[in-house]
Amino acid sequence: MINQLLKGLVDLIYGTGRVRRKFELNNPNEKVLAADASKDIVTTTNQDIQRGLDWVTSQRAVILLTDKKLVCGKWIIPIDTISTAQLLEINSLFGGGQVLKIQTTDDKNYQFGMQFNTEWTSQQQLPLTLEHGQVKHSAFSIIVRLIVVGYLIYWIYERFFAN
Repeated sequence: MINQLLKGLVDLIYGTGRVRRKFELNNPNEKVLAADASKDIVTTTNQDIQRGLDWVTSQRAVILLTDKKLVCGKWIIPIDTISTAQLLEINSLFGGGQVLKIQTTDDKNYQFGMQFNTEWTSQQQLPLTLEHGQVKHSAFSIIVRLIVVGYLIYWIYERFFAN
């Protein structure tokens, strides 16, 4: 229930339905199999999912899987250039999500973070390896969290215990 509410809210913010309809009108020879609001990064290697600066500055766009390609913001990835595709189901503080990891034949690696959506698991065009994933913390993420906790402790001390 919470996953559906969050997906609906995020899709509303990103305009996922509008982007999907516009794509279908402009590309009548392609069928959209899955559409989602997403945060996306390109990595140099097929690395694990981890919180970090890459995700803070990531592209935010609607990802569309058609019968011919993957389209997301400025990226267009033809399906025949995808060498591996993994869909990792993750759990977070805000419900379930998923990360689509794509590696292309020219050794580009993409990660697309989305809310949980069964359209991805029910489609048959893109052969996916389904896994349960764990999100790791980067050094940047750990440092930011320590700074925030330190500031919170300082604020509580100043507010309630000083003077």
